[in-house]
Amino acid sequence: MKKTIILKKIGLIALLPVLLSSCSRELDINIDPNVPSDAPLKNLLASPEVNLAYTLGGNINRMSSSVMQYYAGHRAQPLEYGQYNITSASTDNLWTAMYNTAMDLKLIENKAKSTNSTVYLGISQILTAYTFSVTTDLFGDIPYTEALKGTLNITPKYDKQQDIYPSLISLIDQGIANVKANQGLKPTTDDLIYGGNIVKWERFGNSLKLRLYNHLSKRSSNASDALNFLNTNPILINDSADDAKLTFLVANNNSNPIYQFDELSGRKDNAVCATLVNKMSALSDPRSTLYFKGVKNGALAGQIIGNLPGQDDDDSGETKYSRVGSAYASNNSPVMLLSAAEVNFIKSEVYFRSGNNTNAQTSFNKAITEDFISLKVGSTPALSTTAANTYLSNPSVAFNNTLERIIEQKWITMFQASFESWVDWRRTNFPTLTVPTRNFTSNVIPRKLPYPQIEINVNRASLEQGPGVPIPYVSILNKVWWDN
Repeated sequence: MKKTIILKKIGLIALLPVLLSSCSRELDINIDPNVPSDAPLKNLLASPEVNLAYTLGGNINRMSSSVMQYYAGHRAQPLEYGQYNITSASTDNLWTAMYNTAMDLKLIENKAKSTNSTVYLGISQILTAYTFSVTTDLFGDIPYTEALKGTLNITPKYDKQQDIYPSLISLIDQGIANVKANQGLKPTTDDLIYGGNIVKWERFGNSLKLRLYNHLSKRSSNASDALNFLNTNPILINDSADDAKLTFLVANNNSNPIYQFDELSGRKDNAVCATLVNKMSALSDPRSTLYFKGVKNGALAGQIIGNLPGQDDDDSGETKYSRVGSAYASNNSPVMLLSAAEVNFIKSEVYFRSGNNTNAQTSFNKAITEDFISLKVGSTPALSTTAANTYLSNPSVAFNNTLERIIEQKWITMFQASFESWVDWRRTNFPTLTVPTRNFTSNVIPRKLPYPQIEINVNRASLEQGPGVPIPYVSILNKVWWDN
């Protein structure tokens, strides 16, 4: 896949139609990622950053949001996902995009090593750890140690998730150390996430490390790994000004992936889910008008109404159900990689599990406040904080010394990153979800994605020797390692 990069200061790059809107299902193995590229480093970073953000906000978001009942599509693909009709064909593009992102990051890593450019090297390592962490959380065991070798190995073995996680933690540590070394060439406007800000990349790396440690709560019930790390006082993404996100542009070919799917495609087959809409309505959550658009046409115009999970009720006329709102589905809305709200919810959970309810409550309140500030619920940070305090004064919202309350409020907030809510549900069984009346999994909620058809076709022997060839509608009910 050829990639053309045209930088626009710290905005996006004009490559989305080529890079992301094609339905290519082939891995980009025409180059050897272990040979440093001839392109300057400043021309290499933007492409994987955009590809990662677009994939998170696109295919990954649509599948995980359907499982986690943020979305309830009323026809076609979104309806299929809401009924758990997720097959190997469904995950081809997602898998390909994530591994192509990792391949591009490998090019940066090797180019950065050859030029002793430690900031670029560190960023590539942190983003590689992020890319593989999301991929293994979605699928379980995946190719890792033998991946990214291009034509040298197109049939890599599958590594076990329990072996991948420690390696990712180590890679994050290396990335942080290299960013802080601050040697050689340094990114500026070509870094679309942080503009080359070294301290913010350190915060991102540490926050990603905390996220991964917290994923292991079932393996370490008192959250000892996460707590031990917190006790080292790492600098984290504590304030929304430091959120790791990629903001898209107004032009259609540079616009947000949800906007492209919901608006530019003309499909009109997605809708938001009543599970989330009704919960936020019951809590008088002021973020509702930012999360959701009112019904567009007809007698219900202006009302916020969600479709039932998996309900086949055609709304192509947009007279029945709401769609995703301005916060995350405008043309220039951001895709969030890791936010201060998420980090503070993680801290709240870790402190709760360790018995420190005082710190748990402080972090809980901070999480909600930072989300209100990030979304500009009020016209100023001070007014957003006031709105958050009002919301937190609701007894059904306020911290009540339970894990369920922490995760329920995190679930509402993580409309920004549904793949993480799916991790949380698998770890905690919160929030309570409603199994669709019509579903393809015998009334069981999926716990992972099926391996893609491209792997069955090209890398079947490695699949058979590893996790096994997926069985339709059965394998997606299996648990990944940290879910046991």
